[in-house]
Amino acid sequence: MRVLIFCVALGLTACNTVEGAKKDVAIGAEKTGHALHKTGEVVGEALNKTGEAVGDTLKKGGEAVQKVVE
Repeated sequence: MRVLIFCVALGLTACNTVEGAKKDVAIGAEKTGHALHKTGEVVGEALNKTGEAVGDTLKKGGEAVQKVVE
């Protein structure tokens, strides 16, 4: 009888451990996804600013060349 109770208790502990691990993985994945999303936003914003700066520089360069040609 004790062996049976021990086996049941061990089985329940194993199930709880597996469920806990699944929850931990889900929480970790959610946090990783959130961090990647935020990183993507930051990188996208930086690229937009860089693109605007390059565009402004090219525009000014084009205007300067145009003035020289005229």
